[in-house]
Amino acid sequence: MIAEFKGQNGKLVVHDGCLVISRDTFGGFISQGGSSGERRYFYKDIISFEYKRPTFIANGYFKIIIPGTTETNAKVGLFGSSMESMKDQNTIVLRAFTKKVGEETDRIYGIVLEKLSEAKKDKTSSTNTASSTKMDELKKLGELKTLGVLSEEEFQREKEKILNG
Repeated sequence: MIAEFKGQNGKLVVHDGCLVISRDTFGGFISQGGSSGERRYFYKDIISFEYKRPTFIANGYFKIIIPGTTETNAKVGLFGSSMESMKDQNTIVLRAFTKKVGEETDRIYGIVLEKLSEAKKDKTSSTNTASSTKMDELKKLGELKTLGVLSEEEFQREKEKILNG
C-alpha cells in the first residue's frame, strides 16, 4: 500500500499495481446499503481519474472512469453531496475539515496520475513492440520470397499467419 484516504462513503487505497475502493467504513456501509466489499481497478484499465479538491465548505471527490462506467448525475458541493454520488461504486466523496486534508488528497491525486502515466507508457511501448516485431517478420518473409526460397503461395500463407497473430 502506497497511500490511503478515508472519504465519506468508503476509502481509496493506492497500491503499486492498482487502486482499491473499499466500503469497509461506517459511511461506506451506510451509503452502499450494507457490505459491498472491495473493487479493484488496475491502472492499465482506467480511462480517466477525476478529482475535485475538498475544501472546508465544499465536498470533493475521487472518481475512477473505466470502460463500461455508467455516468451518474453525481454532485458534490457546499455542505453536502447528492445520494447518487454517495452510491456511485466508482466514487469516493471527500470532506475537508482542515487544510491538511486538501493537501493530502492533492498528494494522492499526484501519485495516481503518476501510476496512470506509467501504465499508459507500458501499454504504448508493448503495442509498438508487437507491431515492429510483425514488420520485421514481414520484411524477412519478403526477402525470402525475393531470393526465391518461398513461392508466391507460400509467401501469402505465411503473411496471413503473421498478420492474424
